[in-house]
Amino acid sequence: MGKGGKKKKAKITGTPDVQRFKQQREFSLLQECVTIQESLPFVAVDALDVMAYKKVARFLNMVGLLAEHLQIHTNKDFRFNYHHRYLAPTPQFFPFGFDVAVIRQAREAQEKPGVKFNDVTHTYTDEIRNAAEAFLKEVDSSMTKIASEIEPRLKNDFQTGLKRFKLELKEDIELFDKMWMDFESKFVKARHDIMCKVFEPIDKLVTVEIALAQAEERRDIETKQRLENEFVAVIEDFTNTMFPDTKAEKFPADVIPLAEACIFYESKCDEQWLHQAKYLINDYMELRIYITKIPEERLNPELKENAQLTRLLKQFHGSVIAARDALDFVSRLPKLIHAKTADWMAKKLLEPDLRYIQKTAALALSEGIH
Repeated sequence: MGKGGKKKKAKITGTPDVQRFKQQREFSLLQECVTIQESLPFVAVDALDVMAYKKVARFLNMVGLLAEHLQIHTNKDFRFNYHHRYLAPTPQFFPFGFDVAVIRQAREAQEKPGVKFNDVTHTYTDEIRNAAEAFLKEVDSSMTKIASEIEPRLKNDFQTGLKRFKLELKEDIELFDKMWMDFESKFVKARHDIMCKVFEPIDKLVTVEIALAQAEERRDIETKQRLENEFVAVIEDFTNTMFPDTKAEKFPADVIPLAEACIFYESKCDEQWLHQAKYLINDYMELRIYITKIPEERLNPELKENAQLTRLLKQFHGSVIAARDALDFVSRLPKLIHAKTADWMAKKLLEPDLRYIQKTAALALSEGIH
């Protein structure tokens, strides 16, 4: 048996600048592009499964990194500007590259009459569908062209010159980048229009909650009570849409002003009514605080997939229905706005108490588990 020896390292060929280039990451990206392209599907016509999308994503990632190396920087602010303010996840402030999700969405626009959210189908225009079809064909031809320009240069050690190769590659990727951004910018605007419809009930809630918080700050009690009623009406309508079985039981009028009245008239209410009113106020405040945070924490457009939102909606609905007798009783007493002169209920005032209740409840739950 012969002696085992170390395998000889392959000799790096080419001119000195080519030899140096072959030891850089950029060269590895070029090799990867050629390797992946050999098994790439045609995104315009082939059936694309999970593995196919992964291959396309990998190739697009390589092209994006090459664009960075070649210092191709185009304005991609539209990705941030047209990402809906309530849509999760939060968009990148400095996005680059080519996201395979655009391919997926273009296929969806081409193959389906529209996109469905919350059991409602939102249709794309003919212009978008035609643009999607043309875009997918261009992606196929561009990916083939980029890889076919790279492959022979790798084999002949860049005989036409490394500088010339980089200039030609830069031109190809710039054309690809322009084609991609032209379609994506058009598509994200159309997508944003759809998201505005999807998040319309959320936007109503956020807008009314902001106005309500401002009325509380100003101690404008008349406006506060009007906005409390508007907020509850929007919540009821939204809950009925999300959970149709809740339509059977309607909310009484003036839910929150009457709940506050229960606390004011506590000597006239029995213990159970007072207890129900406190639960109602707690659930109302918890829901408001959650809604305040939506622009920061974002939501899934399939609204039922947002577990905390659905829990709080159901919780508040249950509390209102449970407190109907208490609310009905105080509705026959003098109106709160004519009887109370100070210490009006406000989110800012009750938020610390709510945080304390949540903290102690969490601790009690934790101790119960252990």
